[in-house]
Amino acid sequence: MTDAPKSTTLLGRVKTRLQIVSVAKALYVASVAVLVVAVAIVLLIRLLGLIPQSQEQPLWLLSIPAVAVLLAGVFHRRVEQQTAARAVDKHAQTKDLFLTLSSLSSSAGQYQPLVTSSAEQRAGQIIPDDVVPFRFGERVARVVAVTAAFALAVLFTPQLDPFGKVEAATKTEDQKKEIEAIHKEALSRGDRLKKEAERAEEESGEIEDRVNEMKSDFRKMQPKKVDSNTKVLDSHRMDLGDMWKSVSNDQLRRMMNQPISKQQLGGSRNQKMNEWLKDLQEGKTESLQQELKKAQQTMQAMMEAKDPEERKKLANQLQRELQDLQKFAKDKAGSKELAAALSKAMKSLQAAKKPGDNPQQLELSKDAMEALKQSLDLSEKEMEQVAQAAKDLKKLEDAMKTLQQAQQLNQKGQLDGAKCEGCESLEDYAEMYAAMMGEGAGEGAGEGDKDVNDGGRGVGRGGESAEDDSDPEGYKKEKEKLQVQAGKILLSIKTKEYAEELDFDPEKMRQYQKSISSLKSSVQSAIDSEEIPPGYVDGIKGYFDKIEDVDPKLKAK
Repeated sequence: MTDAPKSTTLLGRVKTRLQIVSVAKALYVASVAVLVVAVAIVLLIRLLGLIPQSQEQPLWLLSIPAVAVLLAGVFHRRVEQQTAARAVDKHAQTKDLFLTLSSLSSSAGQYQPLVTSSAEQRAGQIIPDDVVPFRFGERVARVVAVTAAFALAVLFTPQLDPFGKVEAATKTEDQKKEIEAIHKEALSRGDRLKKEAERAEEESGEIEDRVNEMKSDFRKMQPKKVDSNTKVLDSHRMDLGDMWKSVSNDQLRRMMNQPISKQQLGGSRNQKMNEWLKDLQEGKTESLQQELKKAQQTMQAMMEAKDPEERKKLANQLQRELQDLQKFAKDKAGSKELAAALSKAMKSLQAAKKPGDNPQQLELSKDAMEALKQSLDLSEKEMEQVAQAAKDLKKLEDAMKTLQQAQQLNQKGQLDGAKCEGCESLEDYAEMYAAMMGEGAGEGAGEGDKDVNDGGRGVGRGGESAEDDSDPEGYKKEKEKLQVQAGKILLSIKTKEYAEELDFDPEKMRQYQKSISSLKSSVQSAIDSEEIPPGYVDGIKGYFDKIEDVDPKLKAK
């Protein structure tokens, strides 16, 4: 129809419009069908509890229009040119004029020019929009109504769980998130532990160097050089005190000072924890390492078990072993980090107990076993960290106690480094100093608050001194009422004889003793708040405890 341009254009535009209508109709039908099926699926999933609502992916809503477009594209009717010609003939009532024109290429005859001429004349008078009008409003409204019904079903259909599948799936999902968090925390904590271990190793080296320097200075001490010895010892005391504060913390001090329980309740379990605590206080981890290795072996056996009952049995055994370790970490060792690592191991174990049948549970079990292994490895590193800190703290405390012995000997002029030439370890120095202090215990007999007139011998030589009770300047007996307050030196009275409690006013005696108790409480609070190293605590307390100590032999008869 190259010689009929108007007719060709008319039929092309009508064909295009007919094709659009065909596709729109197919899309309408497909959309309604897909939406109805989607509503049915939502109701089925929600009411039967096939999939937890938390696992419903919003992106799957995009599949509805995609499926509708795909179905419309596959099943819509293709429009041929003859179909367009029939539509034009029907609209213009041209009695198959355009249909005949569209088939002229396949027909022969003398009438072809007449048909073409007639069609060209009528083509200019026909409007394609009138031949195939677009009326989509009603169908669009129906699609919108079905879409609204689908939205209501998604938003307001309750989640039921008649078969318990939702609960199981939700638990699996929660455990999966928890295992992922354990993975991340284990990696992060592992990096931090590596840095802390390097720093702890440096501190341990510094402590060893400082102790060796102190032992070297001990060998240089001379009995006659008390003042120079004091300066050196005070310098070491300050350095060791600073190191002690740097290494120690509240939980470590509580662990080191915790007494070994003698309670037999719990039997072998309690005895086992006491052995762990004793070793840890000495900076040893052999027994704990052995228990942790036992737990790792149980875990490996559980991973390799094929029989579900055997796997369950091994899981319960591993749980008991981890519970013992966690209880020790929390109650005995006082290590929050170690307890946290063991807690993560127990959570991983709970997730790995039942591998399940579906792919999600199998994947969860595999991830949980990996997290369990990471947590046990992390627990081992945490344990080594606690043991190293305990070892360093004990070394410092032993050094400070030995240093205190040296200071006491120096005050008496008995600190002689030549006597300890063969000493190597701190224990050697401590034993030597203890022996030296024992030898000097009898040399100071007679010192104290004894009255010389009672026959006790004082420091120095000579006999009893004569006394003159006369008062050349005159003596006036006066008595001042003073309020006793803790922390103040009120009055110092030296008498020939000790006064008995009956010689005092009972009310003032009560006030005095109350002040003494308050003073001692203040001293204890100061010790706690200032973090006084243990090597110095006994000396401080002993000083204040002597306030009320009176030798019965010195009381008045």
